Amino acid sequence: MHRRHNPDTVVEAFGKGYSQALEVDPNKRWLYTAGQVGAAPDGSTADSFEAQVAQTWANIMALLQEGGMAIDDVVKINGYVVGAENFPAYAVARKKVMGDARPASTAIIVPALAMPGWLVEIEVIAAK
Repeated sequence: MHRRHNPDTVVEAFGKGYSQALEVDPNKRWLYTAGQVGAAPDGSTADSFEAQVAQTWANIMALLQEGGMAIDDVVKINGYVVGAENFPAYAVARKKVMGDARPASTAIIVPALAMPGWLVEIEVIAAK
């Protein structure tokens, strides 16, 4: 199990859905994903943010499974959300997928991603 660091000398995690820092024991296997977007395996992308973020997490879960890992092995999340109005839906989807896992997490509101129509991109780092 990874050791969470949330000292009283640092502001409490906003929303309490993540840890300020995680310590990984030595001799772990590491998995770094590329940024995943809401594209389905056939390359299609839904129009709605909610559908895109659900597909993004499905892509991440498939990569974790391929690497013999699960959501509890995730130690860091970087999320990029197009438009501040989409952040609440991003937070809801993230919480649904993460459950009680509390990796370190960063979320950034951006004006656009690499392809027109993409509304969310998420990359994770996992260790097991």
